Amino acid sequence: MMSGPHRRTRTAVAALCTALPMLLLPTAASSAPVASAATDPVGDLPLLSDPFLQSPTADGVHVVWNTEFEGSNHVVLLGAQVATLTAEQAQQAAAGATFTGVRVIPAESLKYSRLAEDSSSRIPDAVRPTEEEGIVHRDVWRHEATIDGLAPGEAVPYRVVSTDAGDAAVSGTFSLRPSPAADDDLRILLTSDHQAMANTAANLQLAAETIGDIDGVFLAGDLVNHPDRASEWFDDSRGSAFLAVLQGNGDRVDNHGITAYHGGEIIQNAPLFPAVGNHEVHGRVAGAASIGAAYGSPVPIAVAEAEYERVAAEVNPTDDPQTRAQWIEDNSFSTTSYEEMFTLPDDSPGGETYYATTFGGVRLVSLYSTRIWRSPTAVADPEERTSSSRYQEAASSLDEPLEQGYGEHIFESLAVGSEQYEWLEEELASDEFQDAAYRIVMLHESPQGLGDNVMPQFADPVRIEETNDSGEVIGIRYEYPPEDNMLRHDLQPLLEGAEVDLVHNGHSHLWNRFESENGVNYLETSNTGNTYGAYHELSGRSRPLPGLPWDDENYLAQGNPGGLEPIVPNVEPFTADDGTPLPFVQSNDLAVFAMLDTGAGEVVSYAFDVRTPEIDPWVIDRFEIGRSAGEEPGDGEEPGGEEPGDGEEPGGEEPGDGEEPGGEEPGDGEEPGGEEPGGEEPGDGEEPGESEASAAVTLSSSSVVAGDALEVNGSGFPSGEAVRIELHSHTVELATVEADASGAVTAQVTIPVTAVGSHRIVLISESGVRASAALTVTAAEGGGDLAETGSETPVWMVAGSAALLFGGMAMFLVARQRRTIPES
Repeated sequence: MMSGPHRRTRTAVAALCTALPMLLLPTAASSAPVASAATDPVGDLPLLSDPFLQSPTADGVHVVWNTEFEGSNHVVLLGAQVATLTAEQAQQAAAGATFTGVRVIPAESLKYSRLAEDSSSRIPDAVRPTEEEGIVHRDVWRHEATIDGLAPGEAVPYRVVSTDAGDAAVSGTFSLRPSPAADDDLRILLTSDHQAMANTAANLQLAAETIGDIDGVFLAGDLVNHPDRASEWFDDSRGSAFLAVLQGNGDRVDNHGITAYHGGEIIQNAPLFPAVGNHEVHGRVAGAASIGAAYGSPVPIAVAEAEYERVAAEVNPTDDPQTRAQWIEDNSFSTTSYEEMFTLPDDSPGGETYYATTFGGVRLVSLYSTRIWRSPTAVADPEERTSSSRYQEAASSLDEPLEQGYGEHIFESLAVGSEQYEWLEEELASDEFQDAAYRIVMLHESPQGLGDNVMPQFADPVRIEETNDSGEVIGIRYEYPPEDNMLRHDLQPLLEGAEVDLVHNGHSHLWNRFESENGVNYLETSNTGNTYGAYHELSGRSRPLPGLPWDDENYLAQGNPGGLEPIVPNVEPFTADDGTPLPFVQSNDLAVFAMLDTGAGEVVSYAFDVRTPEIDPWVIDRFEIGRSAGEEPGDGEEPGGEEPGDGEEPGGEEPGDGEEPGGEEPGDGEEPGGEEPGGEEPGDGEEPGESEASAAVTLSSSSVVAGDALEVNGSGFPSGEAVRIELHSHTVELATVEADASGAVTAQVTIPVTAVGSHRIVLISESGVRASAALTVTAAEGGGDLAETGSETPVWMVAGSAALLFGGMAMFLVARQRRTIPES
């Protein structure tokens, strides 16, 4: 499937390198235009999104696009001559005029039922609701045309047209085709966890440039941060809205401020197959004052149903079924915006939330495998608990069922006997699955992983009521026994027995891979726009675990609770400072993407360092899958003409990492419950220091001796929220304190003796509000600078760094260079 050229040029602004002589300083430059006007929209009205492709069939495909006007005459123009039409002619065709070589297919339209904005939306001030206005519905219309009658393998140019009151919006020209044949060679992008992160646009742009013609996208969840916030799908002002960066229409500078990226022009020409992640599930909207508060407050459906019965006579005196269903949805959680956004198979008991489909020689099974993410706060004294978390309920909510969090409750069970499990069992035994050359299961949370998010165990929270001597309930806490982990003990045996080729997941924002004795490959390639870190003995990270009275046997500070050992990337791994190869990638400097190549029968993973935009992505790992796989890893040429595994870059330097995750501080400003692991990366892609609140931090001194105490004072944090105090760039948690009624926090912390150098003290609240201040740590008398551990440096980085410093003028060229291949 041919993808069109990038419609906009990429501008690179190289930062000054003060460590080099002046003659080596880079200069600002921009690349030559590579865009074609044919892919730019025309007409008097704007489209809110370019068209994108969904659910291909044997003779057609679905085309979807979005506008902010209801309009009329929404059509797809199909045929060899569509690119020659002017805007006026395209409008005439939509109104019924005929043109040689142009077929007109009308679309059906719907208005999204839940899309909205609030004061935290990244949209222009003139249209952003105030905090007092709360959640304000945003009018967006979705248009969908069903294309049929295509010949097998036929690629046809198309455009979309929407008219309103005599004006028209007309897309550029793209290409569509029906579902590929079983023996077609396909290149499928494996990705996840976009979430408007700073480096997501870079990731997708480099993926499109490296892979070339992408035939499909398998996206393992967490497309956005808040599924009911319209701007996160379409026009977030940071330039990294979900559809925008998958259509080459973004405009986001990487997290180092070096280069602006537009993403890749991908889904206009290749179908998108998503899975539900926790960020596609919106929480309880009833009574919510903000989108973030609603997102972070889901309630189990059974609880909402029980509460409905208690108030049914008041809220639904006529016993109307639709009123009942809406009340329960508004007081529990929903995937409505996700399901309205996409056209997916809906013949499973879960409708579009889990499905199976055939795409060429691939049988794809997309599962609903996720739960609410909650903070790891665990307070032993029940009466001192001021917030609900994965481990506890706030003391103030014990008598209010709809105000409780219910731990990290699972949205859709995968346990033996559940609807989803029984559907999957039948699907895995089907001829469609068993006869496929490539059998892939995609899900957000997987049985295997090194991330923070694999803890606690993927189990229904065990609710423990704590009582006083009088038998009164004074606290509620939750445990997650390992034996109840339904992904490991129920799902994984089913996948292993069915001889699944690949389990593709996301969630923890890192790269790691595992292989079982049965040959099932487990791959997470979610270090897309940022990282939340790997929790492994070589990373120096440990998960925050609860103390007593929680059972420490239930929790794992490091390692993979799934039991498999992580695989070191087999082409060019990153290494620790002592040269040890690392079985993971965790970096805010790297964008990692992967490709399933059915022609070669392999999965290939790439890394790209945003700090060195002049250097192409390089292969870090590749492995064979599928019944038709036959070539050895490393054979053949890489997409785009690049050869893998040569270990040498132009100028003698390879791009590396050299910095622990945490160098980027995206932040979010989400409401309670909406944050991401450890409070570190709330999942909204903000730049360092950004926050929805005007939080600030002051230190008793801007310089301190390693091992000494430091007073930290913060202001502007949400009252009553736990605030973590961390030392960055290598993240070290120093303390957790509670913001007082005025939003102030204060604490005495001790700086680690090994933390010599320049750092930042970062304060992060439960809801993602953050602030930071610079800190210089000097060595104690008689001490010295200690080497930082756990960095990810490619094996070739040490030798290459000298070449960069003394002979690397060419490395500052804005145009990225192709890798050179040494002669054998």
